[in-house]
Amino acid sequence: MNTVLLDLSFQELLRVMVSALGCGLLIGLEREKHNRKESEPSFAGLRSFTICALLGAVCFLLHLAVGILGAFSVTTFCVYSLIKQKQDIGATTELAFLMTYLIGALCVFNVPLAAGLAVVLCLILMGKQSLHYFAGNWIQHFELRDGLFLLALILIALPLMPDQAMWGTVLNPYVILKLLIMILGVQSLAHIAKRLLPNNKALMLSSLASGFVSSTATIASLGMEVRSGKAEAKSNAGAGLISCIATLLQLLIIVAGINFAWFKVLLLPCSIGIAVLLIIALMLIHSSKATMGQQATPQNDITHMDSRMFSIKEALIIVVTLTVIQAAVYGLNVVLGDSGLIIGAFFASLFEVHAAMATVVMQGTPQQMTLVYAMMIGLAAHAFSKSINAFLTGGGKYFLYFAPAQMLHMAILMAVLWMVIQ
Repeated sequence: MNTVLLDLSFQELLRVMVSALGCGLLIGLEREKHNRKESEPSFAGLRSFTICALLGAVCFLLHLAVGILGAFSVTTFCVYSLIKQKQDIGATTELAFLMTYLIGALCVFNVPLAAGLAVVLCLILMGKQSLHYFAGNWIQHFELRDGLFLLALILIALPLMPDQAMWGTVLNPYVILKLLIMILGVQSLAHIAKRLLPNNKALMLSSLASGFVSSTATIASLGMEVRSGKAEAKSNAGAGLISCIATLLQLLIIVAGINFAWFKVLLLPCSIGIAVLLIIALMLIHSSKATMGQQATPQNDITHMDSRMFSIKEALIIVVTLTVIQAAVYGLNVVLGDSGLIIGAFFASLFEVHAAMATVVMQGTPQQMTLVYAMMIGLAAHAFSKSINAFLTGGGKYFLYFAPAQMLHMAILMAVLWMVIQ
């Protein structure tokens, strides 16, 4: 493809030039407004950016070599401008000018992509103050470090990991690492939510965040607070139900990473279950007098928590637990067949529902009714075990607020799941 001009009709040529004109005007308007607002000297304004975008389109329409020569010329022009600067005001405008030329050139080949890049470039240019504040004041050094570590796992470690099960359908290093990344990602999102939302949401936020680590442990901790008289049963029961929302969300995340066919089946039932839990939890929390008048304490004021974005130790414990339980359930399935799978799913779900359900969905598709029965039995067993947990740790009042909602949402979830399967 040496020349493009001869291959395009008049309408296509007009579309390319109008698109380049629009992109140049958009970027130029932002730079012109910025230059006047900041009173900074600049070598390019509205007209220069517009001409630059049109130049990129014309050069690549004429010939590929002309386009490359034009890119080299614009680059040289930008470098010369940087050298001639009397004071260090940055290279943003020069880089944006070169990018505008390339966006104009891209209009020849892909107008929607060029327009999208022009909008993204304008957003970046307009977000100068916000981005500087975010980088300098809002983000903490440990958050940057943790974010880079998570990106390294995603972009470097995961692609290098062998994607092959070591025993049947379990003990796949790629799936294990992907689960670790998902858990770290969920913990990171929960951490960011704590930073963004106000203090009066501390109880719900802390319950949701800790629910991603262990909803069972969260329910027990909240129950012990009730038993010791440090909290009201109604508000803590609502917070316990919030942690169960994290259980369903994490279940969807894990299933999506293992078997997307099961994710499509579980999405609607889990969404309805989450809605039921959220409605009842909000009613309990907001109707609680203790929560309404609650003052921030070191235990529930999340803004005072100088924690990491995620806990690698906790995430590794969860992943190892998931993997061991998956292997145990798979072993029972190998030894006892379908009965072993159902028995294994039942007992595993009493302690850790995610591992049990992950093992179930790894065995096949939702069309296999044995797997559907194992899924439903496992979910029911986990809801029952959480209710017993609430009674043992928090007493009768805590149990009466928590258990009916817990069993109701699971019954509705299972009913919807059965309808979707049918």
